[in-house]
Amino acid sequence: MMNSVSPGPGDGGDGRSGGGTYPQKPALTVRRMAGWGVGAFASNAFNTLPGLLLLVYMTDALGVPAALAGVVVAVPKLFDLVASPWFGAVSDREAARTGRRRRLMASGAVILPFAFVATFSSPVRGDLAALWVFAAFLTASAAYLCFQVPFTALPAEMADSTTERTRLMTWRTFFFALGMLVGGVAGPLLTEEGTPGAYRAMAVIIGVVLLVVLLAPVVSTRGVRSRPSADVPSLRAAVRTARGNRPFVLLSVILFLYFVFTVMVLTGLPYVATYFLGGKKEQAVVFLVFALSSTLAVPAAGALARRYGNIAVLVAGLLLWSAGGIALYVAVGAGVATTAVASVLPALGQAAGLVALFALLTDCMRMQAARTGHDSAGVLSGVWTAVDTAGHALGPLCYTLVLSLTGYASSTLDDPVTQSTTAIEGIRLGFSVLPGLLLLMTLPLVLRYRRAVAEPVGGPAACPADA
Repeated sequence: MMNSVSPGPGDGGDGRSGGGTYPQKPALTVRRMAGWGVGAFASNAFNTLPGLLLLVYMTDALGVPAALAGVVVAVPKLFDLVASPWFGAVSDREAARTGRRRRLMASGAVILPFAFVATFSSPVRGDLAALWVFAAFLTASAAYLCFQVPFTALPAEMADSTTERTRLMTWRTFFFALGMLVGGVAGPLLTEEGTPGAYRAMAVIIGVVLLVVLLAPVVSTRGVRSRPSADVPSLRAAVRTARGNRPFVLLSVILFLYFVFTVMVLTGLPYVATYFLGGKKEQAVVFLVFALSSTLAVPAAGALARRYGNIAVLVAGLLLWSAGGIALYVAVGAGVATTAVASVLPALGQAAGLVALFALLTDCMRMQAARTGHDSAGVLSGVWTAVDTAGHALGPLCYTLVLSLTGYASSTLDDPVTQSTTAIEGIRLGFSVLPGLLLLMTLPLVLRYRRAVAEPVGGPAACPADA
């Protein structure tokens, strides 16, 4: 039996119920929400650890030049710009044919941990090491897409109302922050020696954890059914339809800028810890406070989103991140304790921003289904994942650009380099004020999104006719 509900005016994220056409849903129990949401632990641990460690692993343990290392990190991620929508179309076809999205998820869950271990296990140094890391990280990025695209599409098929989907995203963000907490603290501690062997041992330990956690949502969502359909649009048609969904396009641009600038902060933390705070133990302290604060703030962020709406909570999150960037610039010069306290501001922004952004995504998926009659959650998830991944890729690249422009010199443990005053200031600016102020660029886009979702479904702004 099909459940067909037209989206109401609140489907754009104001906390009222939305629509679309999907099979009737089983009740959203805590077990079901947690079983799905735990997948975000693995996906964010995978994003966090390369973001924190891959650049410094290449530049300081393998002797790869900073500019080349930045390219090695960015290119496999940018590959996802093309590949993610294709994976989304594959997921939609699987859902239409079988009523499930589990096969693609299972493939990614098995491959990703092994590719992650290979990424931090280069047997060579210098330029050859860059080639090794590039090949392994490209494989890991592709496996990540296999899991992440159908994983992100599932919430639109698990819940009918914006309130329920916000609850799902609260669980997702909780595990997302927990993955960042565990990965961000364990990674630096396990690699404290800074040797290639220490990075390899870290990767093996984390890889085992990833394998277990990635398989959990594959098993726990086996009862979730997609809407079967004999008429599945082609990838080109589906992407064209997504491009015509103005709220989705605006939200994707916001997500892209959000991750570019926030990931710059995370990328800069190892460098700030080395040159300002004392080393990897101090890095772990700051990251622990940041990630723990973000994790603990998620339930409150979810409650506020359900009460005041996701857009209001998103704006609050962006402002907190920006204020945190300014606070971090001042705090870095005062020591590790002050820096850890200052990190609470962006941590609160992280909790609020991610709950709101991903809840608004599911609203866009439901509006798309109502407008077209097709379940295109996979393609939308694929485009969204591509934007997410591109933001994570360009964040480190932007930070390395700051390092290059200010004269940062790469080194190895056997051949240390004394950095110039300008390079030291570049490390500090790229970690704090610069990304914090750039985040303010997203606020006008949020206001445009709010106006776009106010248009009626099928209206010229929100849902123009397909070209």
